[in-house]
Amino acid sequence: MKSLVLCEKPSVARDIAKNLSASRNINGCLEGDRYVVTWALGHLVALQTPDKYREFKEINLDSLPVIPKIMKTEIIGKTFKQYKVIEKAINRKDIKEVIIATDAGREGEVLARHIIEKARSNKPIKRLWISSITDKSIKEGFKNLRDGKEYMGLYNSGLARASADWLVGINASKALTFKYNAALNCGRVQTPTLQMVAEREEKIKNFKSRDYYVYEAVVDGVKFITGNSDNNLDDASNFVNNYKNFRIENITSKCKNKKSSPKPLYNLTDIQYTASNLYKISPKQTLNIIQTLYEKYKILTYPRTDSRYLTSDMKGTIKDRLHAVSYGTYSSIVKNILSGNINAGRMINDKKVTEHHAIIPTEERPNYNIMSDMEIKIYDLITRRFLENLLADCRYEEIHREFKIKNKIFSNTAKKTLQLGYKIFEKESDDSIKEIKKLNIDSLVYVKKETSPPSYFTEGSLIYAMENPFDYVDSESEKKILRETNGIGTVATRADILEKLFTNDYLFSDREQIKTTNKAKQLLNLVPEKLKSPSLTATWEKDLDNIAKNKLSKEKFLSGVKKYTHEIISEIKSSEDKFKHDNMVGKKCDKCGKFMLEIDRKGTKILKCSNVSCKNIKIISKITNLRCKNCHKKMVLFGNGDSGTYRCSCGFSIKQKEVDREIKNNKKEKASFKDIKKYMNKDSLENNPLKDILKAIKIN
Repeated sequence: MKSLVLCEKPSVARDIAKNLSASRNINGCLEGDRYVVTWALGHLVALQTPDKYREFKEINLDSLPVIPKIMKTEIIGKTFKQYKVIEKAINRKDIKEVIIATDAGREGEVLARHIIEKARSNKPIKRLWISSITDKSIKEGFKNLRDGKEYMGLYNSGLARASADWLVGINASKALTFKYNAALNCGRVQTPTLQMVAEREEKIKNFKSRDYYVYEAVVDGVKFITGNSDNNLDDASNFVNNYKNFRIENITSKCKNKKSSPKPLYNLTDIQYTASNLYKISPKQTLNIIQTLYEKYKILTYPRTDSRYLTSDMKGTIKDRLHAVSYGTYSSIVKNILSGNINAGRMINDKKVTEHHAIIPTEERPNYNIMSDMEIKIYDLITRRFLENLLADCRYEEIHREFKIKNKIFSNTAKKTLQLGYKIFEKESDDSIKEIKKLNIDSLVYVKKETSPPSYFTEGSLIYAMENPFDYVDSESEKKILRETNGIGTVATRADILEKLFTNDYLFSDREQIKTTNKAKQLLNLVPEKLKSPSLTATWEKDLDNIAKNKLSKEKFLSGVKKYTHEIISEIKSSEDKFKHDNMVGKKCDKCGKFMLEIDRKGTKILKCSNVSCKNIKIISKITNLRCKNCHKKMVLFGNGDSGTYRCSCGFSIKQKEVDREIKNNKKEKASFKDIKKYMNKDSLENNPLKDILKAIKIN
């Protein structure tokens, strides 16, 4: 008898199969003597849409809400073939048990259980629960397989979440669409996120700048500043005139030894926020990069985590991870860490680790030759944070000097490093500490300052706000829940939610500043108040966590959700608000004759039919990766097919036909890796300098 291993993706299946000696490809599975390894392609089974239910064939505003007696599932059409491969494998007579090896989390559990249930299998279930897919981790995981019954709570939690989002999201979105004849959608995470952006915009719009004045004094060549300020220019001018020749009686000086500690290890939100600030890449791009580093290169642990700590049982793995990152600029630092007692105390906290620990390097050494520039940068950020947490605190001496003029305190603070510690990575220099002998004021001036409004959200800061939405909730108890459940959404879904808000024309990026469209502003006026607050998702996530811990039944939770669904649909039906498209153009749809809407989606301009039931979309222009020959900026493509034209802001343009011709010619001129390998294998070529050069090239 054999065990069937169900993986989430083909790449993971290949890695697991290799470690289980399952190398024979039979009927779409990798098979060995003891194991049969198969794989999904993400979700293969999903909750049925309302139109698939017999009782909901004809839906209109009056028939809402649609609440099925039993939530049914269906096989996703485009991956039907792969589902049938798995179904056949699960029901083989020689398969005694199913081992779930999908991502270790709520979504991974739902993905696998849906497939198993759809295949009508009653075979015993075991669970592989690992945070990295290195050979060592896979082998250890299979030695410690867990009983699938331990994860029924997690499955019920995932099923409850999906069902609740279906009930509220689909019903509210359809009600808004029918009511206002516009493609409107909402949800318990995306709508509060939209509300946060709108509130920030409103604060910026209503902000009134105010001038204020602070003071700077130079005493014996040392600059002192005051935190006290005046709001009136005459007061500032009078203060300077009255005290510019002031004789200081005494300057107090205090010296303290202080220390600073490194920031905790990265979770997904933290690295998305950092990458957005440093490299101007979206949270979705960051997640994709880390997923590649985890899945393809196997040099990072599981990325979809909200934890910043490790568990105590991981102490024994630290040394191997250090050896893996001991290269280049890190080699001497790692050597120093390994030469002493490894102190991993600050990053070990069992109580603060939920499903997965923080993102850290694995025991696999990276191969920079096959990694992209951005992959290297993201990997180095995580490696550096990991090493910082194994280094000592930075210790320094802080010297604080101050004196008083009237009611204003002037101060100067300088520091001197005593122990660099984790700040060995930073290019910091100590402040110059000059002894003050003369107590005369060399100069006294006021400096005009201006109060500034809050900053617009960037994609990185918005992801961070979704994890920390405390300013948007009034209740202290709800704030506490949001802290315990790590905000709205999950680390696995936040980047996708942002992408949907851009795709559905609710958000747009103006020089990296995120702003709401008029469609979004109108939607927020139409959506029920409860759906706009993070409070709903806070309550839900608390309940879902209790379901996962078997403290609350799925049925009781969904009973409350159904009641809430009736309430919001009733509110939408009774509303007297209106919706108006502000981006409608004179061009009519060539399919249904309705007017088209012009939309900008992150640099891609499209025309979309205003008729909700018509799916006609035409691309007007889009930013491409093709670089201008003159100024090397990205070019914009106008039109489609052979008639398409690439244009640059500098005035240069080129036709699609010419681009295709150049690409074709370049392919002919460049030898492929396959050609080079063939060339290198021709032993008859002697004393050939090119061959000698090629021999030195390692081709994987």
